[in-house]
Amino acid sequence: MIKTVKISLAVVVGSSLLFAGTDMMKKYDVKSGKVEYSIKESGNIMGMVKIKGVGKKRLVFDNYGVKDLTEENKVKKETTGGQTKITKTHTIQYMNDGIMYRVDFKRKNIVRMENPAMGMNAMFGGGKNIGQTGEAMMKSMGGKKVGTDKVLGYSCEVWDIMGVKQCIYKGIPLRIESNIMGLKSLEVATKAEFNIPLSEDDFKLPEYSLVDMMGQKVDIDRSKLNKIDKAQSAKNAQEMQEGMKVMAAAMGALKESGFDMSNPNAKPTEAQEKAMQKAAMSAMGGEDAMLARAKKEILADAADLPAIKECFQNANSVEEANICEKKADSEDPEHHTKWDSTVKSNLLKEIDAFENSLPCIEKASTFAVLKQCMPQE
Repeated sequence: MIKTVKISLAVVVGSSLLFAGTDMMKKYDVKSGKVEYSIKESGNIMGMVKIKGVGKKRLVFDNYGVKDLTEENKVKKETTGGQTKITKTHTIQYMNDGIMYRVDFKRKNIVRMENPAMGMNAMFGGGKNIGQTGEAMMKSMGGKKVGTDKVLGYSCEVWDIMGVKQCIYKGIPLRIESNIMGLKSLEVATKAEFNIPLSEDDFKLPEYSLVDMMGQKVDIDRSKLNKIDKAQSAKNAQEMQEGMKVMAAAMGALKESGFDMSNPNAKPTEAQEKAMQKAAMSAMGGEDAMLARAKKEILADAADLPAIKECFQNANSVEEANICEKKADSEDPEHHTKWDSTVKSNLLKEIDAFENSLPCIEKASTFAVLKQCMPQE
């Protein structure tokens, strides 16, 4: 359904916290590398299921893991009650700055998305990069460093966490072994090269179509993909930095107001909320600057309303309605499970109400007026 814009602190700050700058994306303490692994699995689960698997894996990374590609091929045999099932899997996952690609060999496409791990690290990493956050997370889950070992001549730290032992060299796991519920697994590096020159060919993906998480085709010139990823990641990083600045100002104002930050059930008063909003606005350049920015974004989105409205008017099925939703909000489209004359009529009324509010929005001189202009849900 078409979403009306809500002017609030969450809208101003929230989306900006989903991205991480390049420094936060660093996973390893080595600039570049290529690692090849062998994979072995075996087990007898509860005396009922026998499992045996083998495979290979490769890791290629550059810029300390900001560019990171992992490819894995596995064959697994499961035997249950005399019946045998063989499963073959082939996966590629590639991270380029803040953009992630997952190759689907069955559908012969590549899903392109913003890397969700970046957002989690931005929100909970405390300014640390992914590698540092990963070690902190291992400790928080009861992980302990239990010694050192060598794999292919590289000295690595051995960590034990929840029954899984990892031998980690400068952030790169060179051996992972586990024995959980009768299933043994061993992934060990068979070849490793570090601090080596790499080219774009080392990160080349299959010539499949690019799609988004909804399965819709992404129309991007593949020859310019690296440049586009860098530009998008840089923009996201800038938004994240602005968002963190605003959040820090808002939280600081809330703390100064006497709000109990240690109480997870405490709710800010109306006065405290206003103090947060005032601080956030100040951090963004003041109310006038924020108002101008909000109006610009709303009116820019409204430019597509006629085409979106026509799309919904012509939609005669759930599938067609969801295509229209994708056009209306490509980042977070809602999904219709029902589409009939009543649903269509109500949605078109919402669009009309939003269109009718545009002159008021354009003339709004304060946020209070702007909020009054918006259609009420």
